[in-house]
Amino acid sequence: MIGFVTEDPQLFKTLKFKPEEGIIFTTKEKALSILEELDIIGFDVETLGFDPYTTELLTIQLGNYKHQFVVDVTSVNIQFFKELLETKELIGHNLKFDLRFLYHERIIPTKIYDTFLGEKTTRLGIDSHRCSLDACVYRHLGIVMDKSERKNINGKFTVPFITYSALDVTYLHELREIQLDILRSQGSLKSIELDNRFVKVLAYIEYCGIKLDAIKWTEKMRITKIALDEAESALNAYVMENKMDKFINRQVDMFSSEIRTNLNWNSSQQVIEFFKAVGVDTKVVEKGEEKDTIEASHLTKFVAKFPIIKTYLKYKQSQKDLGTYGENWLKLINPVSGRVHTQYKQLMNTGRLSSGGRNKDTGEAYPNFQNIPSDKETRSCFVAEEGNVIIGCDYTGQEQIVLANKCLDSNLLEFYDKGLGDMHSFVASKMYEELEGLTLDEVKEKHKEKRQSAKVAGFAINYGGSGIGIADQLGLEVEQGQKIYDAYFHAFPGLKAYFDQAKKFGVDNGYVLISPVTGKKSYVDYYDEFLEAKKAVSVKGFWDNYKKHKEHKTATYSKLKNQISTYFRKKGDIERMSLNYPVQGESAEITKLSCIYFWEEYLLPNNLLFTVKFINTIHDENLVECPESLSGEVANALEGAMVKAGAVFCKRVPLKADPCIDKFWKK
Repeated sequence: MIGFVTEDPQLFKTLKFKPEEGIIFTTKEKALSILEELDIIGFDVETLGFDPYTTELLTIQLGNYKHQFVVDVTSVNIQFFKELLETKELIGHNLKFDLRFLYHERIIPTKIYDTFLGEKTTRLGIDSHRCSLDACVYRHLGIVMDKSERKNINGKFTVPFITYSALDVTYLHELREIQLDILRSQGSLKSIELDNRFVKVLAYIEYCGIKLDAIKWTEKMRITKIALDEAESALNAYVMENKMDKFINRQVDMFSSEIRTNLNWNSSQQVIEFFKAVGVDTKVVEKGEEKDTIEASHLTKFVAKFPIIKTYLKYKQSQKDLGTYGENWLKLINPVSGRVHTQYKQLMNTGRLSSGGRNKDTGEAYPNFQNIPSDKETRSCFVAEEGNVIIGCDYTGQEQIVLANKCLDSNLLEFYDKGLGDMHSFVASKMYEELEGLTLDEVKEKHKEKRQSAKVAGFAINYGGSGIGIADQLGLEVEQGQKIYDAYFHAFPGLKAYFDQAKKFGVDNGYVLISPVTGKKSYVDYYDEFLEAKKAVSVKGFWDNYKKHKEHKTATYSKLKNQISTYFRKKGDIERMSLNYPVQGESAEITKLSCIYFWEEYLLPNNLLFTVKFINTIHDENLVECPESLSGEVANALEGAMVKAGAVFCKRVPLKADPCIDKFWKK
């Protein structure tokens, strides 16, 4: 039975419920008395939009399979249900959205179970696994939910609207139990517990937003435009000075006698032709196919020989800055909060957060808070309110320390135990025998090339890279890249043993164990295809047959070659996931837990919500804003929460956090 709760006298006249519709009018007192008997309550909201600052909240839905109450909060004060919402465990689907509207009413739930996060966790990594409420209900309960009424929501209370709203809390309890059974069997209960606790903080971060100084931002745009124009002028001057006739338009018109270049610097094809004419090798091989590229990662290799590349890259960067971090950000300032807000996706396939994207219903673009350039000109535009300061606190070498705790390589442990300083110099000293006995300062000062090789090797290998990748980044022959690759693993045998084990686990099991602490797993989306490819190349006599057809260049040879290529490509992809995901994913778990500790052990018990604003979280950094008078206390609390979270996961080498206090985002 659906109970519709309203105090609008007009609705009692206009809404006539038929017995077969299963809806009755009821009072808020009656609804509360029934709901108070429940230990866990299904919860949902209906609104006229997505922004709690500018959008009207229409209803809250509360209940379970037996009782659903649709409360008209345009006439019923939502505060009547405040204690219930703050003390009971609430189940909802994609609760991050609903929580922001509750926070706007200063209602702070303390116990949450999100069936969207639950479903996502059961098959993390499987992109085809739909996690909408109707998909979950159909998958687990075999019930088709009619969601077509969503497009008709316009603020008017009708029977279809009330029925539709009630449906969103009807099956949540059953979904929760089914998901918990699955997660229990997968050993991932701690993973969903972590994300259910974290979603409360993430909703608060979205609600708080960050203040953008519009005057500073406009000045930054002006300076960027000057840099863009200067870079374009320099590029054109290069063409003219070097008499590159192919790119010069010598025809004049009645309005101008100036000879100009005819090169469009935004046309990748024209720029490729330009760099070819200059002498830059634009060819790369990707997945067995040769193509031209002007990607920065490729062009950078040739900067020393062709300095004009640096000018072009500056042009492209200025253009990107002006587009991505230009006028559109000023339009994003909320007219009520006066701040810029975004949305986050809580569970990427690695377990990490992502920020930005688009609202699938409205097409509205959200800014990416995790990819804001770290230069002072940009960061200084993100400021604290008058009387407040911003505290940025980041982990020191988070991913490297997570990896060291996983592999427990004796040489890496020596580095951290002794606090030796520069990691890249240390790695170089272990890779190259001729550096043995030198201090790390001597390595850094006198052997910069070897240090750079060690740095590139470390970043590449730690994320599943190869000797070919190292050679490509350093502009070396493949044999030299492979030699550096081999030297790296010779220097860190414990790391190699861990990598070998991790790769084998992923290939054998079809999933990556992101964290043994929480049991979070990421499943290989194409594992069935990999097994088919493996089966094909494992048939008895396959390789002898392949060699025979290869020798005679038969038509079958091409087919067999494709089978082999598919097998090794998919195997390589799984192995790279197996190395990359645990480091990125467990780092994300640590940062999430640090946010939870700060929320549960400092903000809530000290009644500091809405006084201390949590304004961003960026992989290894948390950003908060608070009154200047509280800055020391808040910085200590944030640092303590981050160190405590690190200790849960990093038992051998501790994670440290470094806070910074200023009027703007300084980190």
